[in-house]
Amino acid sequence: MSRIVTIGEMLVRYQTADNNPLSQSSRLDAYYGGAEANTAVTLGYLGHDVHYVTALPHEHPLTKAMKKHLRQAGVHTDMIYASEGRIGTYYLEKPVSVKQAEVYYDRSGASVLGLPELPINWEKLFSEKDWLHVTGITSALSSELRSLVKEALQQARHYGVKTSFDFNFRGKLWTPEEAAEAFREVLPLVDHCFAGWKDFAWLFNWEKQGSSYEEELTHFYQRLHHEFGVASAASTKRELLEDGSHRLTGYYFDGESLSASLPASFKPLDRVGGGDAFASGVLHGTMTNMPVDELLAFSIACSTLTHLVQGDQGDYEVQDILRFMQNQRQDVSR
Repeated sequence: MSRIVTIGEMLVRYQTADNNPLSQSSRLDAYYGGAEANTAVTLGYLGHDVHYVTALPHEHPLTKAMKKHLRQAGVHTDMIYASEGRIGTYYLEKPVSVKQAEVYYDRSGASVLGLPELPINWEKLFSEKDWLHVTGITSALSSELRSLVKEALQQARHYGVKTSFDFNFRGKLWTPEEAAEAFREVLPLVDHCFAGWKDFAWLFNWEKQGSSYEEELTHFYQRLHHEFGVASAASTKRELLEDGSHRLTGYYFDGESLSASLPASFKPLDRVGGGDAFASGVLHGTMTNMPVDELLAFSIACSTLTHLVQGDQGDYEVQDILRFMQNQRQDVSR
């Protein structure tokens, strides 16, 4: 399996234990996550050798718990630095009926903000590694982290490591203009990009061309490829159905043409981390040389299963996902 590096902030998600808003809840459940941590954990369970880079408070009991959570998935924690500050958190109100989910961030003063000041040994980090995965969320947290993400991608290129970048735009963290400027800086350093139709239309203000969603997305990906040299790209389209189900379709662009998965319909238990699971599936499929149709089917199954567990990640291994793909909608497995 491949040797992977991910860099980002690990968070605690606090979520109402019932379906009430935060102002009317007396109990909160806690989960460990963050986009890059979610990808690291999922890839760890898929059998890859993953090193996760972040900064957490020294001698904090939750730091110990977070490292344990990562190590359970086989993720290496030797590149988690001790830094001043606190653990970043956010609060989630779950969606109920016609009311959308709501996220409230509490990330100021987090330890990860000190990561750019720490002595990262890039040669050691990228020695005998195959892949680096980062996201736009880390770039949104500070100008220093934005520079660190760019430097990490530059160093990865220098040491011959493939790179992937997930836009993961969060409107509560920065403006579309700030995100677009940062993304344009790093895209020439990216081999594979995770970005969807809305990212190009809203952030880059690219005009759509085509008479269908697939034709418009193909045009965006072709422009991404020609303007920035990004070799491949992937995304999902989520449709919310009247019965509360979600219909998810995966897309993969190989530099020339767009492929689509069969849509998967399900009622999610927890949608947080579903996009990271899809990204993990695509990276796994890329690193194991899956044909595109198999890669998309695997990635959508990986995402679907993650939607069906409470928390940011599942603990599904490759055989679990393949079994699910084969036996969907059958009765009890006995």
